[in-house]
Amino acid sequence: MDCPKCGKKIGDKDNVCSNCGVVIKENAETTKLSTKLFSKKNKTKNPLETSKLGKAEKLRSRFGAKQLKVILAVIVFILLALIIITLVMSISSGKGKKLAGKVSEYVGSTVTVAETKLDEHFKDKSAFSGLNKSLEFDYVRESEDSVKVDGMTYPEWAVLIKVDKKQHIETVKYCDFKLLKGDVRGVKSDNLINLDKFDKGTSYNKVNDEIDLKAYSITYTGELRTYRFRYWYENDSGDEQQVILDVSFDSDNNFLYYTSTMTYPENL
Repeated sequence: MDCPKCGKKIGDKDNVCSNCGVVIKENAETTKLSTKLFSKKNKTKNPLETSKLGKAEKLRSRFGAKQLKVILAVIVFILLALIIITLVMSISSGKGKKLAGKVSEYVGSTVTVAETKLDEHFKDKSAFSGLNKSLEFDYVRESEDSVKVDGMTYPEWAVLIKVDKKQHIETVKYCDFKLLKGDVRGVKSDNLINLDKFDKGTSYNKVNDEIDLKAYSITYTGELRTYRFRYWYENDSGDEQQVILDVSFDSDNNFLYYTSTMTYPENL
């Protein structure tokens, strides 16, 4: 063929004119490489591949629309069930504490009066042997649901009443046995709780913030309310020391005094 620039004869497969040096055509391998690099550089991702919509489309293509709806429905059902269970447990736990507070308003009155006014019935014996053996009371109102504490079965909560010889209510005690389910010793604390810095009359909220534990029981005696906390901590000797902390407040929830009692294993 003829060179397009100088017009002289060159070979049909020549890429460059041997006379004037002009490039006649690109090498096939060079052309393929350039095309490949250009295509790779300019290739753009499909936005559906990285977007939430794209992920949803992938799920649909993998499971199918009907299967995906079933999966989503199951997830929603599980979440709702967990929420309902949490609410029921919270309401059940609060019922006993609320009842104890109401019964305490009848300290000095007979149990019969309290039962009539509150439309409640108190038994003289618990349905759980563990409670009958471990705590003293004359009348009890307890939850039907139970919990295991150190191998013994207790109600999840109980309201215990002690009366005098004339059947007048002397004390009302609320117990939350669920707090001892994981560990009969109570909750682990970083150290021994000391409330010496609080003066008489300090508000309940300030003292409770310092304790930072849930009360295992609340005892109502006339104008006195005593909160009992059970906890343990690791002392300087490395021993796990168990403690029973009793904190008393007046009817207006003003701090009065506290006692901290160390407990030790028995029958070793």
